[in-house]
Amino acid sequence: MATTATDYRWINDYPGLTEAYCVTLVRGVSVQQFLQGMRAEPEESIPGYSAFEDRTWEVWGEHDGDHYLIGATSVPGDEGEWVLGLEVNGFLGTVNQLVAPLSHDTRLVSHFCNVNAVDRFLWYDDGTLRTSFEPLFPTQRATPDPDGLVGLMEEVGFDLREGDEHDFSMLTEAAFALAERLTGVRVTPDVLDDATFATGLVPWSAVRNS
Repeated sequence: MATTATDYRWINDYPGLTEAYCVTLVRGVSVQQFLQGMRAEPEESIPGYSAFEDRTWEVWGEHDGDHYLIGATSVPGDEGEWVLGLEVNGFLGTVNQLVAPLSHDTRLVSHFCNVNAVDRFLWYDDGTLRTSFEPLFPTQRATPDPDGLVGLMEEVGFDLREGDEHDFSMLTEAAFALAERLTGVRVTPDVLDDATFATGLVPWSAVRNS
């Protein structure tokens, strides 16, 4: 059966993925190419999601928020291998100046949410942003292809009704499901827990000056 938001209810067991996170999926690049494209300074590899989340908060304390930890691992998806980029309490996968170049000659999908309910879903093909929207407000989609995902959005569980009847539940789950539909990458607890994440630190200056 086709993936929907209900297939991602498990993320509620991972507070870092419900409170503040960013996931980036890129087809056909290496982990090293991904981290270089994100302007990350190499760090040690980290085994498993739990250790990665712990290291994220250590970095935050060590650098007073001036550096961001990003992890990457290779995963299977449509048309070959993809890189899964992961951030806890991060947003780098939604910075156009970083991700648009990474999407040249390929596809990139990212989604993000923070503790203030600011969120974003992005779909790039070959350097061009196809669709951008906030999962909290899925009826407000940016050009050039604002309606290109409407059918899939409804199928995975986004409520596109206007007004008081709008259902705001399971928005993050729906974002994960929509990303899977566009990439063929299924993120599961085993994928996160069994992964070895190549990691890097991205200085705020690299983002600010990009």
